[in-house]
Amino acid sequence: MDAEARFRALFEVAYPALGRYAHHRGLNTSDASDLVAAALEVAWRRLDDIPAGDPLPWLYAVAHNLWRNQVRSSSRREALIARVPVGQPQPAPEPAMLDAAALRRALALLDEADQEILRLVAWDGLTPSQAAVVLGCKPSAARARLHRARNRLALHLGMDPRLQRQSLVVHIWDVGNDHGINTEVPE
Repeated sequence: MDAEARFRALFEVAYPALGRYAHHRGLNTSDASDLVAAALEVAWRRLDDIPAGDPLPWLYAVAHNLWRNQVRSSSRREALIARVPVGQPQPAPEPAMLDAAALRRALALLDEADQEILRLVAWDGLTPSQAAVVLGCKPSAARARLHRARNRLALHLGMDPRLQRQSLVVHIWDVGNDHGINTEVPE
């Protein structure tokens, strides 16, 4: 008998039995179907490992292990959700409007490295990973430098640096030619 015929014969016997097994464990219809499908998938992959005389105990063991893994996973997820504080979502801040002179003054207070990472990302439109290539550092280092530079710039502008985490958008209006420069930077 070829593998497909063996699996079809196994399926005919195992499908209803595994379905009952899953429902007896208190699973709803959808979760029970998923468990049966996962157990039969393992059976297909390990068809040669299934005892020929009495396959159901082997399949029950597979279903039991899959079910226990699901229970553990759900428990971990629920524990994580319980640990995460639930707060009221804060509305995104309105974009701050600055004139170009105020921004230039604040930039001038930063060291050259901070100015360069901000210019590369905000004005030249590079991603932090692309800026890392220009600066000769790793992408993670560029992201850290950008974060610190944003915080220092916000402080010099009299803004709350924590707003940087909420992707504060600063529109800079060049009074000379009326062109706005959006300095929102993707994380």
